[in-house]
Amino acid sequence: MTEASGPAPSEVRDVPPAERDQRRRIVRHWWQSLQPLRADGTPNPSADRGALARLRRAATPLDILDEEAVFDLHRRLRFGRGKSDRTLVTVAITASVLARVREHDPQRKPARAAGRERFADAELETAALSPGRLRRLLAARDPDEVHRQMRRLVDLCGPALDVGALGVLILDWFDDDRGRKARTRFAYDYYAASGSLPGAGDNPGMPAS
Repeated sequence: MTEASGPAPSEVRDVPPAERDQRRRIVRHWWQSLQPLRADGTPNPSADRGALARLRRAATPLDILDEEAVFDLHRRLRFGRGKSDRTLVTVAITASVLARVREHDPQRKPARAAGRERFADAELETAALSPGRLRRLLAARDPDEVHRQMRRLVDLCGPALDVGALGVLILDWFDDDRGRKARTRFAYDYYAASGSLPGAGDNPGMPAS
């Protein structure tokens, strides 16, 4: 996908915690605005089942660059027109992946949901995402491949995930600095699911061998 080979706003600084929390809320509210039901279970008059279906079906990010819901999320995140060549494809990937999440559950962070159910499971037999798939996800940089791997993550871990955490993970993925930190943290949390890593205090952020 040559048109979208560089959606990496590497000049952007690391996001402070308050701004990160705000982005989580923005992503979550955008996702909720499309759902047939509000968070309290009442019908959502602004629901857009058609947009959700199109976002879910998208084979590549380019398939939905003309989707109004993608531009809505882009605007909510305050990405201006001047950087749209770097940000729009990333937002399209985020929108497509989030559309596959059926329920927001703040307790199900993506990496923890992907990892083993019990820390005693040394072979990771209970992990929703196998170690091989984890390696493919962490190695993904091309937008089409990130899109595929993130959709697979949701399909294997779903239907309930922390929508805000997943959205910020994808938004950070292509940034040189934030992406490296996000991938390292994802690997750590995947291996540390349901427990703490042996020796984690000596070398935080690195998975057990």
